[in-house]
Amino acid sequence: MTTIRTCLARYGAVLLLAIIGTGIDTSTVHAQQSTATSPYAADLVTELRQYGEIELYVFKDRADFLARIDAIFGMDNVKDPAATFAKLPRSPFAITGQKNGTAIARCHIFVPQNVTPQSGNEIFAKLMRDWFGTRLSYASNSKRTYRWLIHHEARHCQPDHFGGDDAQNHRDEIAADLFAFDALATEPNHDALRQDIIAFRMITSALIADKSHMIGLSIKHALETARSPLPLSFDQETTAFLETRQRVITRAKAIAIGVTPTNRELVRAITELRTEAEKTTATSPKTNVSRILIALDDAIAHFAPALHQSAANIRAN
Repeated sequence: MTTIRTCLARYGAVLLLAIIGTGIDTSTVHAQQSTATSPYAADLVTELRQYGEIELYVFKDRADFLARIDAIFGMDNVKDPAATFAKLPRSPFAITGQKNGTAIARCHIFVPQNVTPQSGNEIFAKLMRDWFGTRLSYASNSKRTYRWLIHHEARHCQPDHFGGDDAQNHRDEIAADLFAFDALATEPNHDALRQDIIAFRMITSALIADKSHMIGLSIKHALETARSPLPLSFDQETTAFLETRQRVITRAKAIAIGVTPTNRELVRAITELRTEAEKTTATSPKTNVSRILIALDDAIAHFAPALHQSAANIRAN
Protein backbone atom coordinates (compact mmCIF):
# COMPACT_ATOMS: atom_id res chain seq x y z
CA MET A 1 0.00 0.00 0.00
CA THR A 2 1.26 3.43 -0.94
CA THR A 3 -0.01 6.58 0.71
CA ILE A 4 0.42 9.99 -0.85
CA ARG A 5 -0.23 13.23 0.93
CA THR A 6 -1.12 16.37 -0.96
CA CYS A 7 -1.01 19.78 0.67
CA LEU A 8 -3.26 22.27 -1.12
CA ALA A 9 -2.38 25.70 0.17
CA ARG A 10 -5.35 27.55 -1.30
CA TYR A 11 -7.98 25.94 0.88
CA GLY A 12 -5.68 24.37 3.39
CA ALA A 13 -7.17 21.00 2.53
CA VAL A 14 -5.08 17.92 3.23
CA LEU A 15 -6.12 14.94 1.16
CA LEU A 16 -4.93 11.39 1.57
CA LEU A 17 -4.93 9.62 -1.75
CA ALA A 18 -5.07 5.83 -1.43
CA ILE A 19 -2.96 4.14 -4.08
CA ILE A 20 -4.15 0.59 -4.62
CA GLY A 21 -2.90 -2.56 -6.32
CA THR A 22 0.84 -3.06 -6.55
CA GLY A 23 1.47 0.63 -5.87
CA ILE A 24 4.20 2.70 -7.48
CA ASP A 25 7.61 1.33 -8.26
CA THR A 26 9.60 4.46 -7.54
CA SER A 27 12.69 3.02 -9.23
CA THR A 28 10.92 3.37 -12.58
CA VAL A 29 9.47 6.83 -12.05
CA HIS A 30 11.24 9.44 -14.15
CA ALA A 31 10.40 12.94 -13.01
CA GLN A 32 9.62 15.43 -15.72
CA GLN A 33 11.46 18.71 -15.86
CA SER A 34 9.67 21.86 -14.80
CA THR A 35 8.12 23.77 -17.66
CA ALA A 36 9.40 26.99 -16.12
CA THR A 37 12.13 28.44 -18.32
CA SER A 38 12.89 31.81 -16.74
CA PRO A 39 16.19 32.28 -14.86
CA TYR A 40 14.12 33.08 -11.77
CA ALA A 41 12.36 29.71 -11.91
CA ALA A 42 15.62 27.89 -12.60
CA ASP A 43 17.16 29.46 -9.49
CA LEU A 44 14.20 28.35 -7.43
CA VAL A 45 14.53 24.77 -8.66
CA THR A 46 18.17 24.85 -7.57
CA GLU A 47 17.17 26.16 -4.14
CA LEU A 48 14.74 23.29 -3.65
CA ARG A 49 17.33 20.67 -4.50
CA GLN A 50 19.21 21.49 -1.30
CA TYR A 51 16.38 19.77 0.57
CA GLY A 52 16.66 16.50 -1.33
CA GLU A 53 14.81 14.87 -4.21
CA ILE A 54 12.26 17.56 -5.02
CA GLU A 55 10.81 18.33 -8.43
CA LEU A 56 9.01 21.56 -9.26
CA TYR A 57 6.26 21.29 -11.87
CA VAL A 58 4.53 24.27 -13.42
CA PHE A 59 1.32 23.14 -15.09
CA LYS A 60 -0.68 25.05 -17.66
CA ASP A 61 -4.24 23.74 -17.29
CA ARG A 62 -6.28 20.78 -16.08
CA ALA A 63 -5.21 18.51 -18.94
CA ASP A 64 -1.55 19.30 -18.29
CA PHE A 65 -1.96 18.69 -14.55
CA LEU A 66 -3.68 15.33 -14.97
CA ALA A 67 -1.16 14.24 -17.59
CA ARG A 68 1.66 14.92 -15.13
CA ILE A 69 -0.09 13.04 -12.34
CA ASP A 70 -0.56 10.10 -14.70
CA ALA A 71 3.07 10.18 -15.85
CA ILE A 72 4.45 10.30 -12.31
CA PHE A 73 2.10 8.05 -10.36
CA GLY A 74 -0.09 6.29 -12.91
CA MET A 75 -3.72 7.37 -12.88
CA ASP A 76 -4.80 3.73 -12.80
CA ASN A 77 -3.29 3.51 -9.33
CA VAL A 78 -5.30 6.40 -7.93
CA LYS A 79 -8.43 5.38 -6.09
CA ASP A 80 -11.40 7.30 -7.55
CA PRO A 81 -9.46 9.93 -9.54
CA ALA A 82 -12.66 11.77 -10.49
CA ALA A 83 -13.32 12.56 -6.83
CA THR A 84 -9.68 13.05 -5.91
CA PHE A 85 -9.06 15.60 -8.66
CA ALA A 86 -12.55 17.12 -8.79
CA LYS A 87 -11.05 20.59 -8.40
CA LEU A 88 -8.09 21.84 -10.34
CA PRO A 89 -5.38 23.01 -7.91
CA ARG A 90 -5.05 26.77 -8.01
CA SER A 91 -2.07 27.24 -5.73
CA PRO A 92 1.27 25.52 -5.01
CA PHE A 93 1.01 22.18 -3.26
CA ALA A 94 3.24 19.22 -2.56
CA ILE A 95 2.65 15.55 -3.25
CA THR A 96 4.72 13.25 -1.13
CA GLY A 97 4.24 10.10 0.89
CA GLN A 98 5.51 6.60 1.46
CA LYS A 99 5.33 3.08 0.11
CA ASN A 100 5.39 0.20 2.56
CA GLY A 101 6.78 2.49 5.24
CA THR A 102 9.51 3.93 3.01
CA ALA A 103 9.40 7.46 1.66
CA ILE A 104 8.70 7.81 -2.06
CA ALA A 105 11.94 8.75 -3.78
CA ARG A 106 10.87 12.19 -4.96
CA CYS A 107 8.59 14.88 -3.65
CA HIS A 108 6.67 16.78 -6.31
CA ILE A 109 5.65 20.40 -5.93
CA PHE A 110 2.97 21.47 -8.40
CA VAL A 111 2.43 25.12 -9.28
CA PRO A 112 -0.33 26.56 -11.51
CA GLN A 113 1.29 28.56 -14.29
CA ASN A 114 -0.97 31.56 -13.67
CA VAL A 115 0.38 32.20 -10.16
CA THR A 116 4.09 32.16 -11.00
CA PRO A 117 5.91 35.53 -10.96
CA GLN A 118 6.49 35.34 -14.71
CA SER A 119 2.71 35.20 -15.25
CA GLY A 120 2.31 38.76 -14.03
CA ASN A 121 -0.13 37.68 -11.33
CA GLU A 122 0.49 37.98 -7.60
CA ILE A 123 0.10 34.72 -5.73
CA PHE A 124 -0.91 36.40 -2.46
CA ALA A 125 -3.67 38.27 -4.27
CA LYS A 126 -4.91 35.05 -5.86
CA LEU A 127 -4.86 33.16 -2.56
CA MET A 128 -6.90 35.96 -1.03
CA ARG A 129 -9.35 35.60 -3.93
CA ASP A 130 -8.56 39.08 -5.25
CA TRP A 131 -10.82 40.47 -2.51
CA PHE A 132 -8.30 43.20 -1.77
CA GLY A 133 -7.17 43.82 -5.33
CA THR A 134 -4.92 42.10 -7.85
CA ARG A 135 -1.97 44.37 -7.05
CA LEU A 136 -1.12 44.43 -3.37
CA SER A 137 1.13 46.62 -1.28
CA TYR A 138 4.01 44.57 0.16
CA ALA A 139 6.65 45.31 2.75
CA SER A 140 8.89 42.95 0.73
CA ASN A 141 7.64 42.08 -2.77
CA SER A 142 5.48 39.57 -4.63
CA LYS A 143 8.43 37.48 -5.83
CA ARG A 144 9.80 36.96 -2.36
CA THR A 145 6.43 35.96 -0.96
CA TYR A 146 6.08 33.47 -3.83
CA ARG A 147 9.46 31.94 -2.99
CA TRP A 148 8.45 31.76 0.65
CA LEU A 149 5.38 29.71 -0.27
CA ILE A 150 7.44 27.33 -2.41
CA HIS A 151 9.92 26.79 0.43
CA HIS A 152 6.90 26.20 2.68
CA GLU A 153 5.84 23.36 0.38
CA ALA A 154 9.38 21.97 0.43
CA ARG A 155 9.05 21.51 4.19
CA HIS A 156 6.02 19.30 3.56
CA CYS A 157 8.28 17.03 1.51
CA GLN A 158 9.90 15.74 4.70
CA PRO A 159 8.64 12.43 6.17
CA ASP A 160 7.35 14.01 9.39
CA HIS A 161 4.81 15.96 7.31
CA PHE A 162 3.12 12.98 5.66
CA GLY A 163 -0.23 13.92 7.16
CA GLY A 164 -2.43 13.43 10.17
CA ASP A 165 -5.53 14.84 11.79
CA ASP A 166 -6.38 18.53 11.75
CA ALA A 167 -4.35 19.22 14.87
CA GLN A 168 -1.23 17.55 13.44
CA ASN A 169 -1.65 19.29 10.09
CA HIS A 170 -2.08 22.58 11.96
CA ARG A 171 1.30 22.01 13.64
CA ASP A 172 2.82 21.08 10.28
CA GLU A 173 1.59 24.30 8.69
CA ILE A 174 3.13 26.40 11.45
CA ALA A 175 6.41 24.51 11.11
CA ALA A 176 6.43 24.97 7.33
CA ASP A 177 5.81 28.71 7.58
CA LEU A 178 8.66 29.20 10.03
CA PHE A 179 10.97 26.91 8.07
CA ALA A 180 10.37 28.88 4.87
CA PHE A 181 10.88 32.19 6.68
CA ASP A 182 14.23 30.96 8.03
CA ALA A 183 15.20 29.63 4.58
CA LEU A 184 15.17 33.21 3.26
CA ALA A 185 16.89 34.69 6.32
CA THR A 186 20.07 35.74 4.49
CA GLU A 187 18.18 38.08 2.19
CA PRO A 188 18.18 41.84 2.85
CA ASN A 189 15.39 43.41 4.91
CA HIS A 190 14.14 40.07 6.17
CA ASP A 191 11.79 41.86 8.55
CA ALA A 192 9.74 43.04 5.57
CA LEU A 193 8.90 39.43 4.71
CA ARG A 194 7.90 38.87 8.33
CA GLN A 195 5.29 41.63 8.02
CA ASP A 196 3.89 40.18 4.80
CA ILE A 197 3.64 36.66 6.22
CA ILE A 198 1.80 37.79 9.35
CA ALA A 199 -0.66 39.87 7.34
CA PHE A 200 -1.23 37.05 4.84
CA ARG A 201 -1.85 34.44 7.52
CA MET A 202 -4.20 36.65 9.51
CA ILE A 203 -6.38 37.29 6.45
CA THR A 204 -6.47 33.72 5.18
CA SER A 205 -6.94 32.23 8.66
CA ALA A 206 -9.83 34.55 9.45
CA LEU A 207 -11.62 34.55 6.10
CA ILE A 208 -10.64 31.58 3.91
CA ALA A 209 -8.68 28.69 5.42
CA ASP A 210 -9.90 25.44 6.89
CA LYS A 211 -8.98 24.47 10.46
CA SER A 212 -5.56 23.05 9.64
CA HIS A 213 -4.52 26.40 8.15
CA MET A 214 -6.01 28.67 10.82
CA ILE A 215 -2.54 29.50 12.07
CA GLY A 216 -2.53 33.30 12.02
CA LEU A 217 -2.26 33.84 15.78
CA SER A 218 0.46 31.20 16.08
CA ILE A 219 2.53 32.67 13.25
CA LYS A 220 2.08 36.25 14.48
CA HIS A 221 3.18 35.27 17.96
CA ALA A 222 6.12 33.18 16.75
CA LEU A 223 7.49 35.79 14.36
CA GLU A 224 7.06 38.66 16.80
CA THR A 225 8.41 37.00 19.93
CA ALA A 226 11.48 35.08 18.76
CA ARG A 227 9.52 31.80 18.66
CA SER A 228 8.31 31.79 22.26
CA PRO A 229 5.54 29.18 22.55
CA LEU A 230 2.03 30.42 21.89
CA PRO A 231 -0.17 29.73 24.93
CA LEU A 232 -3.01 28.54 22.71
CA SER A 233 -4.17 25.05 21.85
CA PHE A 234 -5.31 23.99 18.40
CA ASP A 235 -8.93 24.05 19.55
CA GLN A 236 -8.59 27.51 21.09
CA GLU A 237 -7.03 29.02 17.97
CA THR A 238 -9.45 27.48 15.49
CA THR A 239 -12.48 28.31 17.64
CA ALA A 240 -11.38 31.95 17.78
CA PHE A 241 -10.92 32.15 14.00
CA LEU A 242 -14.25 30.47 13.32
CA GLU A 243 -16.04 32.91 15.62
CA THR A 244 -14.27 35.83 13.97
CA ARG A 245 -15.28 34.61 10.52
CA GLN A 246 -18.91 34.30 11.55
CA ARG A 247 -18.92 37.81 12.99
CA VAL A 248 -17.42 39.25 9.82
CA ILE A 249 -19.89 37.41 7.57
CA THR A 250 -22.87 38.46 9.68
CA ARG A 251 -21.80 42.11 9.80
CA ALA A 252 -20.94 42.27 6.09
CA LYS A 253 -24.35 40.86 5.15
CA ALA A 254 -26.06 43.32 7.46
CA ILE A 255 -24.48 46.36 5.80
CA ALA A 256 -24.49 45.04 2.22
CA ILE A 257 -26.69 46.84 -0.28
CA GLY A 258 -26.83 43.85 -2.62
CA VAL A 259 -27.27 40.14 -2.01
CA THR A 260 -23.52 39.57 -1.81
CA PRO A 261 -21.28 42.01 0.10
CA THR A 262 -18.74 43.86 -2.03
CA ASN A 263 -15.07 43.87 -1.09
CA ARG A 264 -15.50 47.40 0.27
CA GLU A 265 -18.46 46.31 2.41
CA LEU A 266 -16.42 43.36 3.67
CA VAL A 267 -13.59 45.68 4.70
CA ARG A 268 -16.06 48.10 6.26
CA ALA A 269 -17.50 45.27 8.36
CA ILE A 270 -14.02 44.37 9.57
CA THR A 271 -13.11 47.96 10.45
CA GLU A 272 -16.37 48.35 12.40
CA LEU A 273 -15.73 45.15 14.32
CA ARG A 274 -12.16 46.22 15.00
CA THR A 275 -13.34 49.52 16.48
CA GLU A 276 -15.84 47.71 18.70
CA ALA A 277 -13.16 45.25 19.80
CA GLU A 278 -10.85 48.08 20.80
CA LYS A 279 -13.60 49.76 22.81
CA THR A 280 -14.37 46.51 24.61
CA THR A 281 -10.74 45.72 25.40
CA ALA A 282 -10.26 49.21 26.82
CA THR A 283 -12.25 48.12 29.88
CA SER A 284 -11.75 44.35 29.89
CA PRO A 285 -9.04 41.80 28.99
CA LYS A 286 -8.38 41.30 25.29
CA THR A 287 -9.88 38.10 23.92
CA ASN A 288 -8.49 35.99 21.09
CA VAL A 289 -11.30 37.16 18.81
CA SER A 290 -10.53 40.81 19.53
CA ARG A 291 -6.84 40.15 18.84
CA ILE A 292 -7.76 38.61 15.51
CA LEU A 293 -10.11 41.45 14.52
CA ILE A 294 -7.48 44.08 15.24
CA ALA A 295 -4.73 42.18 13.43
CA LEU A 296 -7.08 41.36 10.52
CA ASP A 297 -7.91 45.03 10.01
CA ASP A 298 -4.20 45.89 10.20
CA ALA A 299 -3.47 43.17 7.64
CA ILE A 300 -5.93 44.58 5.12
CA ALA A 301 -4.51 48.08 5.63
CA HIS A 302 -1.07 46.57 5.01
CA PHE A 303 -1.92 44.93 1.69
CA ALA A 304 -4.65 47.27 0.42
CA PRO A 305 -4.24 50.71 2.02
CA ALA A 306 -6.38 52.54 -0.56
CA LEU A 307 -9.28 50.10 -0.25
CA HIS A 308 -8.99 50.16 3.53
CA GLN A 309 -9.06 53.95 3.62
CA SER A 310 -11.96 54.05 1.18
CA ALA A 311 -14.03 51.77 3.39
CA ALA A 312 -13.12 53.83 6.43
CA ASN A 313 -14.23 57.00 4.68
CA ILE A 314 -17.60 55.51 3.77
CA ARG A 315 -18.10 54.38 7.35
CA ALA A 316 -17.16 57.82 8.68
CA ASN A 317 -19.70 59.49 6.39
